[in-house]
Amino acid sequence: MRRRDFLIVAGALTAAPRVGWPQRVYRVGTLVQGPETTWRGRIGALRAGLKERGYVEGRNLVILSRYNESGLDRLAGAAADLLREKPDVVVCGPVLAAAAMQKQDRNLPVVIGNGAGSVKIGLAKSFARPGGSVTGTETQTEELTAKHIQLLKTIAPKVSRLAVLGTGNFIFFEEAWRAARGAARTFKVELIDVRIATEGETSRIAAACAKGGCNGLYVMGDPLLINWRARIVEQAARLKLPAIYYQPEFVEDGGLASYSANIEDTWRRAAGYVERILNGAKPAEMPIELATKFELVINLKAARGLGLTVPGDVLARADRIIR
Repeated sequence: MRRRDFLIVAGALTAAPRVGWPQRVYRVGTLVQGPETTWRGRIGALRAGLKERGYVEGRNLVILSRYNESGLDRLAGAAADLLREKPDVVVCGPVLAAAAMQKQDRNLPVVIGNGAGSVKIGLAKSFARPGGSVTGTETQTEELTAKHIQLLKTIAPKVSRLAVLGTGNFIFFEEAWRAARGAARTFKVELIDVRIATEGETSRIAAACAKGGCNGLYVMGDPLLINWRARIVEQAARLKLPAIYYQPEFVEDGGLASYSANIEDTWRRAAGYVERILNGAKPAEMPIELATKFELVINLKAARGLGLTVPGDVLARADRIIR
C-alpha cells in the first residue's frame, strides 16, 4: 500500500465510530431523605435529564439510589452504604443529605438536587464559587415562608391563629421563623409554635390548637415532615384546619394547598451538573444556582371539605388543581 493510501485509511479508522467497543459505564448515586414513593418522580427527572445528554441505563449509566426513611441521624449510614458502590458523582436532596455524603468522602463530587443551606453549614464558600466538592441548585427557603402565609390568608381569610409545625432541626429553621413572624405582623396572624420529633407526636397539633385556639396550620419546609405527611394531613382534616404545605405530596394526599420549588425541575437540571462533572469540570468552580420554576398546587376537594371557596385568581395561578 502506498504511504498516501495508508494515511487515508488510518485517518478514516480514527474518525470512524468504534462500533462494538465497550463504553465506559458511569455510576451516578442518589442519596435522599424520604421514602421512595416521594422521590421516584424526582429521580426519574434526573434519569430523563441524563438520557437527554446521552447517558442511558443499560448502556453507559448505572443509577444507585439510597432512600433514608428514618431520622436524620441515619443519613450517615445511608451515605456510607452508597459510597461502597463507588459512584462517580452523587446527587442529593436536601442539603443535609449532601452534608452526610461529603462527611464520608470530601473529594467525591456532590450535586445538590434540591434544598437550601450549603453556604450556611460550610459545604460551599459562596454560590458564585463553591470552592469545594459540592454544587447544584438550591431554594431560598425563608423567602417562601411569607408567600406561604400570604397564600393561606388569601384562600382562608378568617385564619387568625396559625399553628406552625416543625421539628426545629432543619438548616433554616430560625430564618424561617423570623420570616414567619414578619409575615404574621403583615397579615394580622398570631403564630403558635408546635414542635414534634416523631410521627407519633403529630397529635400535638390537636393539643396545641385546643389550648391556643388555632384555626389554621402551616407546615414548615422541614425534611422530616414529608415522611409523616399522611398523619399530618389526617390531623388537619380532622381538626378542620386550612393548611398550607411546603411540598405537593401533602396536597396529593388530601392537603389543601402547597407552594414550592418544582423539585422535578431542579433534579432534571442536576443532570447538567452531572454531565459537566463526568466530563472533567470541578464542582469548586461551578456556581450554585437558585431554583427558577415554582409550582402552586390546590386541592379543591379539601377546600370543599373545609367549606372554603378558592378565589378565582388563585386558581388561575395554580399549576395543578386536584378535584
